[in-house]
Amino acid sequence: MKLKSYWNRCFSRRGTAFERYGLTPGLHHYLRPTGETAVRFHLRIDRSGDGLLLANAESAVRLHPSGVLLAKGLLEGVPDETLVKNLVTAFSGATAEQAAEDLRRVRELLDRLSKPGAAYPMLNLADPTFAPDRVPLERPLAADVPLCKPFYMEPILQRLWEEGIPHVTVLAPRDPPERDLLRAVEKAEDIGLITGVRGRGSDLAFCNRIPNLAQAGLDHLDVFCLSTEDPIHDVLAGPGDRKKAVKAMVTAVRKEVCPVAVVPLLRPTLATIDQTLASLAGHGIVNAGLFGLATVIPPGESPGADEVLRADELIPAAELVEDAAARHAMRLIWYPPIRFQPDKPLGEQVLRGPRTGGDTTIRVEPDGRVFAPRGPNQPAGNLLTESWEQIAESRMYRRFRHRLEAKVHCRDCPSLAVCVADCLRRPVPGEEGESEED
Repeated sequence: MKLKSYWNRCFSRRGTAFERYGLTPGLHHYLRPTGETAVRFHLRIDRSGDGLLLANAESAVRLHPSGVLLAKGLLEGVPDETLVKNLVTAFSGATAEQAAEDLRRVRELLDRLSKPGAAYPMLNLADPTFAPDRVPLERPLAADVPLCKPFYMEPILQRLWEEGIPHVTVLAPRDPPERDLLRAVEKAEDIGLITGVRGRGSDLAFCNRIPNLAQAGLDHLDVFCLSTEDPIHDVLAGPGDRKKAVKAMVTAVRKEVCPVAVVPLLRPTLATIDQTLASLAGHGIVNAGLFGLATVIPPGESPGADEVLRADELIPAAELVEDAAARHAMRLIWYPPIRFQPDKPLGEQVLRGPRTGGDTTIRVEPDGRVFAPRGPNQPAGNLLTESWEQIAESRMYRRFRHRLEAKVHCRDCPSLAVCVADCLRRPVPGEEGESEED
């Protein structure tokens, strides 16, 4: 239905569409009963009238304003005849037959999203059966936030919800404080956020930590998995960590928390990537997030540099990984590559991981500073003191959007899924104050 311009005019006049149909911009949280269980839906309504519908932290679909009106009505139990009438009234030129057909499609969409699956993290942001043309996201889908004390964490979580960012991943450090980690997940769940935790196996599989986090409402657990070989994994992640990583993911599956294996690409990990993915698949793990560490330093000139791939070597490495993932029926999530820093221990850089989980994710530091997924590691604003509209119009975030719009496929490169995350020849900076060439 191509009636967006009329809807935008209607939406711009507060007191008309807002009040009449209850379509307040922001996040709306629903539980939809399906048999003996219930599906958790998040509906985000943007100021433009477009929306984003998320189901069980597994699937996400972008909606036009007509879809937003219908999805919200169906989730709230509004009668069909009322929804058809509202759609005809809201969209000039719409007929009752068109409205009824749109209603049928949205109901089928909700039914399809209500079926259990293993589609996390959310990749299907444009459902071709409902919204064939791409609807740009008005604001991020998720935020990565380092674990901090509740005094700092809780205002950030609240601001994410207020700004319509429905998903948070808490980045757990080595030996995270038990009470702080559990409280962060409990608070995020209380607010209504989709919640994940990322860290080492040794820090996540400690005692009853995963069962406690699951009970608190954890949706996904991201665990660093470097290799099936203990010497390769443990030299970077810590003694005995490989076995703890396996334990963490198996426990997550048992507690119905979605496990995601986080795999950094280095020379040693690439050498065992097929065995690593095969082992993960054997444990029932189907999601793997990968990021490359790249360097321009010649071999032998810096400690650790010999184990890091050169930027142009990441391209054939990505081909190898994608072939291995296809053989083992693994779903790959590519994170933007990062640049090796010769003055930092390699293990520290590996476990710091990517700046964010992709282009729909922001990084928010405990003091509220916001960093774009790519580009110079300079803040785009502060979530605690600025609105998202102000952050989005900052120089740093506008620069990110410009880069996002640039074509990343090259004539001399294969068409790789990783190119959606970023060009492998341009790893992003990794430390505060580091710049990047335009």
